[in-house]
Amino acid sequence: MSSSIKYILYLAFLHIVLGVLAFYQFVGSSGYLIAAEVFLICSAYIALRIYRSLISPLRLLSSGAAALEDKDFSVKLMKTGSFEMDRIVKVYNNMIDQLREERVSSRQQEEFLDQLLQAAELGVVILDFDGELASMNPWMAAQCKDLAFRTAVLEPALHLRPRLVKEEGGKGVREEGGKGVKEERSKGIKEEGSKGEKEGGGKGEREEGNSVRTVVLTGPGNRRYHVEQASFVDRGFERGFLIVQDVTTDLLTAEKDAYGKVIRMMAHEVNNSNAAIISVLRSLLEAATEGDETLPQLNKDYLPAVVGRAENMTGFMRNFARVVRLPIPDRRRTKLNELLRRTGEVMGPILRENDISLRYELAENEVVINADAAQIEQVVVNALTNARESIGVGGKIIVSSTSFPSGFVIADDGPGIPESAAENIFTPFFSTKPTGQGVGLTLTRDILEAHEAKYELVTEEDGWTRLRVMF
Repeated sequence: MSSSIKYILYLAFLHIVLGVLAFYQFVGSSGYLIAAEVFLICSAYIALRIYRSLISPLRLLSSGAAALEDKDFSVKLMKTGSFEMDRIVKVYNNMIDQLREERVSSRQQEEFLDQLLQAAELGVVILDFDGELASMNPWMAAQCKDLAFRTAVLEPALHLRPRLVKEEGGKGVREEGGKGVKEERSKGIKEEGSKGEKEGGGKGEREEGNSVRTVVLTGPGNRRYHVEQASFVDRGFERGFLIVQDVTTDLLTAEKDAYGKVIRMMAHEVNNSNAAIISVLRSLLEAATEGDETLPQLNKDYLPAVVGRAENMTGFMRNFARVVRLPIPDRRRTKLNELLRRTGEVMGPILRENDISLRYELAENEVVINADAAQIEQVVVNALTNARESIGVGGKIIVSSTSFPSGFVIADDGPGIPESAAENIFTPFFSTKPTGQGVGLTLTRDILEAHEAKYELVTEEDGWTRLRVMF
């Protein structure tokens, strides 16, 4: 029963009692009886007016409270004429105006942020209070359709954040690099964090303060992803989020600029020196062969080797410089099957000398790609050369192509890529061969990146090593 009904019942009961008492008191005097009735009527009228002046503001405030409960900030209260009530109405209306402005501003900011995240060419992952994945933007969702991406990038990235691992005495204990940090979420106590060892399983880890962690991870196709973990406060508790950015192109550009400067400097110095050395040595060799009594035999024994070594040095530096001067691909419609057969026939004789069989498993339908034929031929030559050097003597190489998606695979049954070298095979000048220059795969990588192709070179469970290229 509401207070207003109780108040009305109380007034009704009081006036009925007073009326009955007045009737029995003045039953013999009509004048006094009429006066008592007029008094009771006036009292009831005054009580009603007082009731309205007290209850109406309460009803007004009740309607305002209901509007706030429904999150309707468009309802404002009207002045009642009561000084005390009008002050409350003014405060309420000012509060409603401020709430409405903040709500509109907040929605506009949320809408802008949402549109920004939808269009951004980077991944944003929001975590829940327990560090588990809660949501992600479209770019990240598209990348996570690839199981290899989830395994190589998303899962290690999630481990950057301290995780809740067990319960002790009602308090959650979480791990951060092997050191426990207690948090009392039920009491609303925010954790202070600790400087545990960093996780992530990638390269380039660093820690900034206690709230931001970054790592560079290697994903499918040897692409590099910069992952940054930070936190924000939601309803008084800390939540984490991840920002994932593909930095392959940036790293390649910086990498190429760095080693390009070194190579140009080395090529300039060594080539200039070699030019003079080769000129002098050839002159001496000619003089020796013309019949000099003291030098001919010495020149014939030593100078050819010196000239050969100098020429090899020039060729060595030329190979390095060629990586830097790779031209922009001249893309044209190219029949992939014909290109693979043509390049394989060129490499055929040297493969047969090493007792290596070359077999084709090409798509039945002609595969047409938009590519620079000369550069793709260089990729195939490098792949076949690497396969031959890996096999040594006696082995198999299979060249295959696919129509959907368009691409090719070159597989060999050699000993494969050492596990310790798997992450560095496309690193400039890295080689597992004692005399290797590390130029072939670097050139392959740059050509395929320029064609925007997806590629990988892996030794799989069946023991075969495969270079997969998809356009």
